[in-house]
Amino acid sequence: MTVPDLNKHVVIVDDESTGRMIMGKILHQVMDNIVLHEFEHPADVLEWLDNHHPDLIVTDYRMPDINGIDFIKRIRARKGCQDIPIMMITVADEKTVRYNALEAGATAFLTRPIDHIECRTSCRNLLKLSEQHSIIQKRAEWLAEQVELATQKIVAREQEALMCLAKAGEYRDEETGNHVIRMAKYSRQIAEELGMSDEECDFLEYAAPMHDIGKIGIPDGILLKPGKLNSAEWEIMQKHAEIGHDILVDSESKYMQMGAVIALTHHEKFDGTGYPKGIKGTMIPLIGRIVAVADVYDALISARPYKMAWPVEKALDYLKEQSGKHFDPDCVEAFFKRLEKIKNIEIEYADNPDS
Repeated sequence: MTVPDLNKHVVIVDDESTGRMIMGKILHQVMDNIVLHEFEHPADVLEWLDNHHPDLIVTDYRMPDINGIDFIKRIRARKGCQDIPIMMITVADEKTVRYNALEAGATAFLTRPIDHIECRTSCRNLLKLSEQHSIIQKRAEWLAEQVELATQKIVAREQEALMCLAKAGEYRDEETGNHVIRMAKYSRQIAEELGMSDEECDFLEYAAPMHDIGKIGIPDGILLKPGKLNSAEWEIMQKHAEIGHDILVDSESKYMQMGAVIALTHHEKFDGTGYPKGIKGTMIPLIGRIVAVADVYDALISARPYKMAWPVEKALDYLKEQSGKHFDPDCVEAFFKRLEKIKNIEIEYADNPDS
């Protein structure tokens, strides 16, 4: 049995030995189980990554062979390296460099001269981020393995586990687990009315609850903010669609593969004004268009810490008003054709059955 490596492996890349020494001393103050891997040349790191997966990479920008931005681009282009936190060290007046580094995939920055407290705090947070991502990925891989190996009984258990995973994502958003159950069942009703097969409807019902699993990667200060998000916060919040897609997409589970598509596309709008890609009409996968109607409707009629529940009639009027704008008209029409069954679902899976 392989003993798990509990150490945190941090790569330091700097052509100056003094820079590596200073950064190494600071990092050893972050955690007791830090293992440093120091490199003078970025090319050596790229070769090292063939057989290793660090928890954090700290790189200088100004290096003779490959600058920090090109180095980050090469890391992000490698399979399995999209999730590694990367901190780049710049000087204070290099704003353009920072912007280009963000585009390349940098996670955070340090400014020279290095503030030791800021450095320790940032590194500690990035290592926690790496740890959480690893936990999420391992859970996704475990669930995928269960689907491929399972008998019908195990498949049923996996479906239950998928719902728990979906509820975990909603739990951080202070939403109830019943939200993901209701919106999944609404989605099935719409899909059935549109003529999708029983198998497709089954997959959709179990994949739809994972639509917002990417919120697990959004900071609490933004996710749980009671007021309106500012433009910078909203930009970060929108990333949950792509985060959810990235968590699920590499799984061999058909449920998770469908969940990845739903996570990425359920915030797209029929008129092209949605996110993250701004695609429109039938360019949006049908399952994304279906879930958009189901998710928004249930969100509108549900109370949240930041809003009151809408009356049902007001929510229904909103769906009609946004048909052809936010929503696919065919999906809205299918929703209304199944309205009686949808209202029964609302009652059966109400957050407060006595209300």
